[in-house]
Amino acid sequence: MSKLPLRLLLFLFLFLSSNVSANLEDALASFDSGDYTSALSDFTDLAQQGNYIAQFNLGLMYSRGLGTERDFDRALLLYRQSAQQGVPEAAYYIGNIYDQGIGTDIDVDEAFYWYEQAAEQGFAAGQYAIATMYFNGQSREVDYQQAQIWYEHAAAQEHPDSQYMLGVIYAEGMGVSRDLAKAFGWFKLAAEQDNADAQYNLGSMYLSGQGTEQDHGAALEWFKRASYLGVPQAQTKVGIMYAAGQGSDQDYEEAIRWFLLAAESGDPDSHSLLGNFYLNGYGVSKDNVEAFRWYKIAAEGNDSVARHLVIELASQLSEEEILRGESLAVEWLEKH
Repeated sequence: MSKLPLRLLLFLFLFLSSNVSANLEDALASFDSGDYTSALSDFTDLAQQGNYIAQFNLGLMYSRGLGTERDFDRALLLYRQSAQQGVPEAAYYIGNIYDQGIGTDIDVDEAFYWYEQAAEQGFAAGQYAIATMYFNGQSREVDYQQAQIWYEHAAAQEHPDSQYMLGVIYAEGMGVSRDLAKAFGWFKLAAEQDNADAQYNLGSMYLSGQGTEQDHGAALEWFKRASYLGVPQAQTKVGIMYAAGQGSDQDYEEAIRWFLLAAESGDPDSHSLLGNFYLNGYGVSKDNVEAFRWYKIAAEGNDSVARHLVIELASQLSEEEILRGESLAVEWLEKH
């Protein structure tokens, strides 16, 4: 589940309070400057006086071990005190504790209850969390319609993960009629807020012309954006598009550069593609040993075609070349 950054939460609460004491301002300033000892002392005094902002922030400090030893039981108590005074962020954090089993056993029913408290108070992360529980059937039966309702509430607050999930719902027709145009619209909103999965899906839809007009240039752009956010499959797609001259001039050297990035990032599809490029000398000098190496790596990942190619290529190599290719494959696999 997504969380607000710690610093943002602290200052968000500063603006939510209409009667912020000088002591609270001092505590917040101490925290922001990294003086956790002073912040802990000031927040403790204020929390004992019933200040819900201090209770929440003190809970954060105990849950993260800032200025003190981690104490999840105490953090949970402080979050409860804050939540009982109407702080939705505190309710959300309690839900997250039970959802993830942070310092306690996982309890999806408790998680659902507290997420719902946060969601009903309009907290977007809480709305996303309760929607996801309905979507996955946690604590309740799978209910795509309820999931959609809560995702829409959060999406209206520009919550990118909720926008992405609405795209999934419409793309797959989960509880609604399948509508690729609506899916595209939601993916685009999420992609523009740097949701990497949405960027990848948007690239795929532009590439295939599903839900929008086919546009190879736009597909390449969105695959690249997803690549920069670490999506290995997007890196492979970029390489394939350069190899095919889609959205750009054909460029085998650029293609193999992307395949190597994808391989390092963990996309198994890139392994056999690298084998093909070394076997045929696309963008690199032809090198059967390197081709053997990458086919061998792909075969270890249960690629049945690659297993066949390993056998076929081995018949063309010397025993020394086979041993070298196998050694290179083992070395790479051990590192990854």
